[in-house]
Amino acid sequence: MNNNTIIIGAGRMGSSIARSLNNRSNVMVIDKNGEKLSRLQDYSGFVEAGDATEIRILEKVGIREADRVIAVTDDDNINIFLADLCTKVYGIKEMYIKLKDSRKRKIVDERVVCICPFDLSLNFFEEEHRKEVAE
Repeated sequence: MNNNTIIIGAGRMGSSIARSLNNRSNVMVIDKNGEKLSRLQDYSGFVEAGDATEIRILEKVGIREADRVIAVTDDDNINIFLADLCTKVYGIKEMYIKLKDSRKRKIVDERVVCICPFDLSLNFFEEEHRKEVAE
């Protein structure tokens, strides 16, 4: 494996993941908004301005050679669509998506890892509260 990662979405989460993986993986970040890509700081990987729901963009950035895809756009439906496309058409084995609405997890293939920021925050708060009560 070449450890090739495609990140779709250059918002706060996508940018942070790109910086985190920058030295450990060949990273490509795709976003419709070229301005977001130009604001990526402390990142020296590849960028592509374009719509990742378009097959030609995915092909251009090397989806066939990707080991993992991380879809973290602000639109749950786009992330779910990308998960289906990447896993079923391109055979991506490591697929991660961000979901704002964790209830949508039910319609996502079980092989796809769903990251639900709201649930993670709530779980963290509940765990901290349990610790306080136990003390």
